Amino acid sequence: MNMHGCTEGIIMIEINKHTSGSSRSEKSDNTLIFVTTAMMTAMVMIATTFFKIPNAMGYIHLGDGFVLLAAIILPKKYACFAGGVGAGLADIYGGYAVWAPWTLVIKIVMVLIVQLFFDFLTKRASNGKHIAKIAGIPFAELFAYVLAVLWTVSGYYVAQGFISGNWAAPIADVPGNVLQAAVGSVIAILVSVTLGKTSLGRSFYYRRLAV
Repeated sequence: MNMHGCTEGIIMIEINKHTSGSSRSEKSDNTLIFVTTAMMTAMVMIATTFFKIPNAMGYIHLGDGFVLLAAIILPKKYACFAGGVGAGLADIYGGYAVWAPWTLVIKIVMVLIVQLFFDFLTKRASNGKHIAKIAGIPFAELFAYVLAVLWTVSGYYVAQGFISGNWAAPIADVPGNVLQAAVGSVIAILVSVTLGKTSLGRSFYYRRLAV
């Protein structure tokens, strides 16, 4: 009996088992990401279209909260898709298709802004460096939300100016847009903190408990 041949055969079987197992795991991970992306895209659209809170200036929607939540949960390109496409579809569904291209860009950049800071915090934590926090939330993360709010408000001001041809009228919408984006940030923080304490949190793109 050729022991050398048997040994090679056993090694090949083990390699094939390992490769097959890795392949199944990768397919499972990809499926989870695709399903989560589809779910978050739908949630952004639904929250933008139907989840509305009346206020003195009219109403605000909760879509921004789910855009930011997508940025916390999903890798970059998937979060950009969920936030941008979900919000853009809400514009089209609501009869404001002219706003959709602007919304697509504004929400994508919104996602990229906060994820830039998420990456910074993750890298800093992995290097064992101190991270300043306020009530358990990294200061850099809170600053990221502030920048995201400023970007969103500025982006929609410019968009409305171009669409209407009037650069004075959009100023009246600035307070409402600030409130809407700020409420969205609070929602994203509260939901992600709650989910982050469960087993779901381990699969988030940004794992706050790890920083």
